[in-house]
Amino acid sequence: MGNLKHALSVVLGTAAVAMAANPLTTKFYSADAAALVHNDSLFIFAGHDEQGPQGDNNKWFLMNDWHVLVTDDMENYHDYGAVLSWRTFKWASGNAFAGHCEYRNGKFYWYVAVHHATVVRDEGFAIGVAVADHPSGPWKDAIGKALITDDTPNDVALNIDPAIFYDGNDIWMYWGSWGAGRRVKLKSNMVELAGKPEDIKIRDFFEAPWMHKYRGNYYFTYASGYPSTINYSMAKSINGPWTQKGVLNEKMENSETNHQAVFKYLGHWYFMYHGATAPGGWTYRRSVNIDYLYYDKDANIQKIVRTKNGVDKVNNALVENGSYRLTVSHSNLSLVDENGVVVQRAFNEKDRTHFWTVERSGKNARHYTVQNVGTGLYYCPSKTLLDTVKTSASPCEIRIENASVKKGYYLYGDYDSDFVGDVLNVSTDPGMPVITWVRTGTDNQKVQLQKAQAPERVSSSSAAVFSSSSAVVSSSSRALSSSSDVLSSSSEGVANLEVGSSSSEQGAEVLSSSSETTGLQNRVAVEQSMRYDAAMQTVFFSENTRWAVFDVNGVALQRGFGREIRMHTLRSGVYLVKSGAKSMRILHRTR
Repeated sequence: MGNLKHALSVVLGTAAVAMAANPLTTKFYSADAAALVHNDSLFIFAGHDEQGPQGDNNKWFLMNDWHVLVTDDMENYHDYGAVLSWRTFKWASGNAFAGHCEYRNGKFYWYVAVHHATVVRDEGFAIGVAVADHPSGPWKDAIGKALITDDTPNDVALNIDPAIFYDGNDIWMYWGSWGAGRRVKLKSNMVELAGKPEDIKIRDFFEAPWMHKYRGNYYFTYASGYPSTINYSMAKSINGPWTQKGVLNEKMENSETNHQAVFKYLGHWYFMYHGATAPGGWTYRRSVNIDYLYYDKDANIQKIVRTKNGVDKVNNALVENGSYRLTVSHSNLSLVDENGVVVQRAFNEKDRTHFWTVERSGKNARHYTVQNVGTGLYYCPSKTLLDTVKTSASPCEIRIENASVKKGYYLYGDYDSDFVGDVLNVSTDPGMPVITWVRTGTDNQKVQLQKAQAPERVSSSSAAVFSSSSAVVSSSSRALSSSSDVLSSSSEGVANLEVGSSSSEQGAEVLSSSSETTGLQNRVAVEQSMRYDAAMQTVFFSENTRWAVFDVNGVALQRGFGREIRMHTLRSGVYLVKSGAKSMRILHRTR
């Protein structure tokens, strides 16, 4: 849909604004922007500053219309132009101040502050509602009159800065300025009040209310003081009580006002605000910027870091089904399944555990199963912070979002809580596990998905190894028959294991858990279900199975479930691999 809109914008003659840094555009001065995510596109509804150069006699806001921009990659913005004006409202007399648009009932509703032509009791500002089938318009007055005026009971002296917030089935509108804020419920038709305006009861509020919700918490961000900072308060209920959390965005350089929007788009939380850093900018000639917003482990918002570079370009296309190598961006090491835990290792193109099959969910958009090719187990992160990412025999779906076109993807353990896979301690050491942690934007949380074909399970060399090792099956089964009675699936070890005298270069001897009278037919079946590839230092099973590896003293060194056991972490020596009633002695040699 995004590409279709872009094509239409060209046909309709709208401007394409390609910017990879802050401010988003210098084609016009913009301010008081609100965000709406719809069908995987981000729409920005921005006011338009038209004031001339700074001077002693022009200290006011000159604003006559609003623009709409759209992006689907956070770098290329398409401007539909000045699609709405205060003149759309026949009852208005000027001043196209801040607004907020939401989608409901198949239409877009844009709430804006304008000056009323006749109802002037205080400052004379009113809130109107425009409606359209698409953000690009055409827009029309939804009700032919103002929704809020100076005559509305319990209004404020300056009825500006409307903001809409959905809380379940409840629709709330917030607005206010000059230290007085209000909220009111709207009816489901979006154009009628469902109650009387209420005081928002937020201390240090000046203007620019904005509400959002995250991890069960309500966040009220607002401009405080003048010149303004952006502060925020936090509560477990939309009705409070509210805990003040302090300054989120410091005072702006060269702009007395400070107006924000907080939104989540394709896995990222963003903070949109206006400054005055564009050429010729000042308090009445502002420009919209976007930077990242992050939370800490306790769900507090971290102070905004304003940048000139802005945010990274993203790719919002779905990940294609297929086989991939998953490479951590900061270390260039591959993610592997190692004994049921996901760790990073130096890439081994012959090791099937370095490859993963990504398959899109048939039910949940942007959700996937990620299955290790070597072990057959699935990438299944915990939702508990600092817990290691484990693999599971049962399929589990995770959300995958592009973190950056250059740096890769986020593998989400909990999308709603902003928890992603994270290499512990930003380490570049092989073997370091992946944990669940809060998204911080660092490169140790970003994973490149590189299309790659895993090696075949049975190679010609490994087949030869398997064939030559079968010659020693008969003799080794007698040598180890005395230990067969302790090889049940519930045993914790193999005490006093007799390993025999064979020193086969091929490194594998297949055992049967029955007596030395076990027939050839049964031994052949064992051979076919278990195989050791000395070149790859890997035990292969014909199907997913529970297994254990014991040393010569009968101590269990590893346990797991899957189709492969990678032995490269063990030092050279003799080991016993057991799966159910089947066992194999391995002469393991490290390379």
